[in-house]
Amino acid sequence: MGRIIFIILTLLTTVPLLAQTEFKGTVSSMENEVLPNVSVIVKNTEDKILHFGFTKPNGEFSIAVNDLGTFVVEVNSLGYVKQIAQITIKAEDKKFTKNFVLEQSTEILEDMVIEIDNPIKLRGDTLVYDAKAFSTGREVVVEDLLKNIPGITVEKDGKIKFEDREIEKVMVDGDDFFNRGYSILTKNMPSKPLDKVEVLRHYSNNKLLKGVENSDAVALNLTIQDEYKSIWFGDLSLGYGIVTENRYQISGNLMNFGKKYKTFFTFGLNNIGYDNVGNIDDMFYNSSDMMSIGYGQQNRQQMYLSGGGTVLKDHRTRFNNAEMLSLNTIFPINPKMKLKLGGFLGYDELDAFRNSASFTQVGETSFENIEAEKFKSKLQKGYLNAFLTYDISKTKMLQIGSLFSFGNANNKNDLTFNGVSTLERLETKNMFFDAKATFTTKWKDKNAALVKARFFTNKIPQFYNINDYLMGDLFPYDVQSVRNDIQNNKTYGGIETDLKFKQKKDDLIEVKVGYEFSNQDLNTQFKLFTSDTQFIEPTDFQANINFQMHDFYAKSGYTWKWKKAQITANADVHQLFNTFSNSLHEQTTKGVFFVNPNVNAKWDINATNMLSGYYSYNFSNLDIQQVNDTYLLQSSRSFSKGVGEFNQLENSNASLNYSIRHYLNRFRFSFGITYSKQNDALAYRTSLEQNSSLSESFFIKGGDNYGLNTEANFYLRKLKSNLNLKFNASKGFSFNAINGSDLRKNVYESLRYNLAWRTNFKTAFNFHLGTEWTESKVQSPGFENTNLNGFSFLDLFYKLNDRLDVKAVTEHYYFGNLEKNQRDYFFLDIEATYKLKGDKYTIGLKANNVFNTEKFTTFNASDVGYSTTSYRLLPRYVLGSFKFRF
Repeated sequence: MGRIIFIILTLLTTVPLLAQTEFKGTVSSMENEVLPNVSVIVKNTEDKILHFGFTKPNGEFSIAVNDLGTFVVEVNSLGYVKQIAQITIKAEDKKFTKNFVLEQSTEILEDMVIEIDNPIKLRGDTLVYDAKAFSTGREVVVEDLLKNIPGITVEKDGKIKFEDREIEKVMVDGDDFFNRGYSILTKNMPSKPLDKVEVLRHYSNNKLLKGVENSDAVALNLTIQDEYKSIWFGDLSLGYGIVTENRYQISGNLMNFGKKYKTFFTFGLNNIGYDNVGNIDDMFYNSSDMMSIGYGQQNRQQMYLSGGGTVLKDHRTRFNNAEMLSLNTIFPINPKMKLKLGGFLGYDELDAFRNSASFTQVGETSFENIEAEKFKSKLQKGYLNAFLTYDISKTKMLQIGSLFSFGNANNKNDLTFNGVSTLERLETKNMFFDAKATFTTKWKDKNAALVKARFFTNKIPQFYNINDYLMGDLFPYDVQSVRNDIQNNKTYGGIETDLKFKQKKDDLIEVKVGYEFSNQDLNTQFKLFTSDTQFIEPTDFQANINFQMHDFYAKSGYTWKWKKAQITANADVHQLFNTFSNSLHEQTTKGVFFVNPNVNAKWDINATNMLSGYYSYNFSNLDIQQVNDTYLLQSSRSFSKGVGEFNQLENSNASLNYSIRHYLNRFRFSFGITYSKQNDALAYRTSLEQNSSLSESFFIKGGDNYGLNTEANFYLRKLKSNLNLKFNASKGFSFNAINGSDLRKNVYESLRYNLAWRTNFKTAFNFHLGTEWTESKVQSPGFENTNLNGFSFLDLFYKLNDRLDVKAVTEHYYFGNLEKNQRDYFFLDIEATYKLKGDKYTIGLKANNVFNTEKFTTFNASDVGYSTTSYRLLPRYVLGSFKFRF
C-alpha cells in the first residue's frame, strides 16, 4: 500500500510545483472590435520564445508564465500590424493584465509558426517533432521512433495513442494508406527517411469540415526527407538461426513517395514470434478513411478456439510460421480525382502449449479440473481495398470506398481433460464486403451538409467437432463425439443526412437524420453422435433464428461557446421496429421509441489548464446472442442462452477530467474519475458442474463501476528523457446466480501503478526502464482472493561507435499468489548490429531468451474460484542477420 501512496503523492504534487502568474488581456482593433485567434508570444530579452497563446472568440487571452522578470510580448494577427510591448512580472503578481489594440495592415502575413527550437514546434493545432532529434540511431522501423516521442505510446497490438486518445490514421506526406490498419505501415516502414512526425490535433477526416466541426480526433503525418522523395528506395533483411536450427526472419520494403504518386510495398516471413501486421480489423469494420455510418454494426463469430493471450511479449510465447505481403498505391486520375488501391495477404501457423489447473468452490459445489492443451492454428487473411476522392469543386467533394476481405482459420487442439485425451477442431471462415459513399458540400465557409450511404454483408460460418464426449451426465446418451455447425450471416444498409451550421460566436448546430437496416440469421446444428452415422439433436440446443432491425433516427446537437467555456448538448431520437423469429418460427415484432441524451462541457482555465465533464444516458439493443432462446455451444463443455425476446439495456455514464500541459507537450498531468450505472443489465443464471456449464441470461437492476485515472508525462529537455507516471484504480459490481443460489453480488477491485523512464541521450549510452504493479481483489459470497502481480524491465543501449550498436533487454515478472518457486521469472535478450558503408549494409546478431526459460505460469481469480495456467515458451535461439538498403 505504501507504493500506492507514494505514487499518488508524486503525481498530485506535480500540480502545485507549477506555480504560475496569469498574464491576461484583450486584443481589439482600432475600430474597437475584439479580435479572435490572435497569437500572443512571450519572449525573454534574448528573443527566445518562452510561452504563447491565442485569443478566444471574445478577444481575451490568458497565458501561464512560470518565470519572473522582464519579458517581450509580440501580438500578431493576419491583416494587422505586429505590436511589440515590454512587461515586467514580479513575485507578488499572481495576475498581470495588459490589453492590446492592433492597426490594420495592407501586407499579407505568413502562417504563424511558434517554436522554441528543435526538436518541437507548434503550427496552430499541429505539433511537429524533428525525427532526427528523437532518434538514437538504433531505430529500425517507424514504430521504434514513435516510442521515443513525448506523449506517444505504442501498445502491444500496434495501436498508437497520443496522450490518452487513439489516433485515427498514420499518413505519409498527407496521404493515408491504411486508415485504422496503420500498424502494417508503422511496423514495417523504415524510420530513416523520416524528416518530421506531425501530431494533427482536432483532426477532421473530411477536409471540407475544417473550421466547421468540433473534432477531438488525432492523426499522425510522417513527412519524408527531400532526398527520398520521388525515388524508389527500400531494404531487404535476411536472418537465420546460427546455434538453433530452422529459425528465420526475412523482410523487405519497396516504396516511392512522390508529390502525386505514392507506393508502399512490404513483405515478411518469420518463425521467431514476431508480429509485423498488428490488429487490422478496425480497418474493415470501423474505417476512418471517410465520415460514414454503421460503426459498431459488424458481425461477430460465435465460437473461439485459441491458445494465445498471455501478459508476455509475443516473441516469447508465439510459435509461428508467418508470411505476409501488402501493396498499396495512391495516384491521381485527373487533377480532381485521386484513387487509392490496396491489398494484403497473410498466412500464419501458430502453435501454443498450455497446462492449467482450475479450482471451483461455490456453495455446496466444489471440484478441480486439470487440462493439458496443444493448439495448432492455420490462419489466412486478405483484403482488397479501393478508395476514390473526387473534388467536384472547392466546396463539393464525393468519396467512394469499397473493401472485400476474406479469412479462414483452421484451429486444432489436442486436449487432455482430467486424463481423457481428445481432439477438437474449429474451422472459421469470414467473408466481408463493404461499399460506402459520402457527398459533402460547404457554403459560406461555416456551413456544411453531408449525405452518407453504406452497405455491407458479413458471413461467418463455423464448423466445430470433438472426437469424444466431456459433458458428464448432461445428456443421457452414450455419446462418442460432438459436432456443431454454425451459419452466421449479417447484412446492413443505411443512409444519413448530416447538417452542420457554425454560428457567429463559434456556436455549432448539428442535425442528422437517417435510416439503418440490419438483418441477421443464426443457424446452429448441435449433434451428439452415438455412432459414426447416427446422431441426436437435442431440442433446446439448436438455433434457427432471425433478427431484423429498422432504425429511423434523428440526432441533434448544439454547442455553446462562452469566453473560455464550451457546453455541448446532444439528443439522439430513435424509433425502432424489431422483428425476432425464434427457433420455433414464432415471429414477434416490436416498436420501440427512445431518446439517448448526453452533455459534455469543457473549460479552458487558461492556455495550459483544462477541466472537462461528460454525462450520458443510453439505451442499447441486445445482440442476436442475447436475444437467442436456446443454448448455444461456446466451448467443449459450456453453453449460453439469451433472454428469448427483444429488450434493451439501460446505462448512464459520467466522467470528470482535469489536465495541465505545456503548450509544446513537454509536460502533461491529467486526473480523471469515471462512473457508470447499469440500470437494466444482463446477469447469468448458471448450472455449474465439473464437466459442464449452462448459463441463461436474465435482466437485473444494478451493476455500478467506478474508476480513477492519473497520469503525468514529462519531457526532460536537459536530460533528453521522457518520464511517465500512471495510477489507475477501479471498482465494479456484477450479479449472478449459480446452481440455484440467490442472486450473488460480486465485487472487483483493482489498483495499477507504473513508472517508465526513456532516455534519448546524444551519447553512447541510453536506457529505458519501467515497472508496473497491479493489485486485484475479487470478493463473492463465501469467497475472497487478493493478488499482486508485477512487471519490471530495463533495456540498455550502448553505441560503441557509428558502426557498432549493442542492446540488452531484461524483464522480470512477479505473480504473488503462486508458489514461491514459481513467482519470479527473468528474461534476457541481447542484440548487436554492425554497419558497413555508412548504413547501406548491416550485419546483426540476436540472442533471444538467453536464460532459456522453458515455461511461464500465471494466476487468475474469478467469482467462482481460481486457476493457474502454464505456457511453453520459445527456447533460446541465436539469429544472424544481414540487411541491405537501396
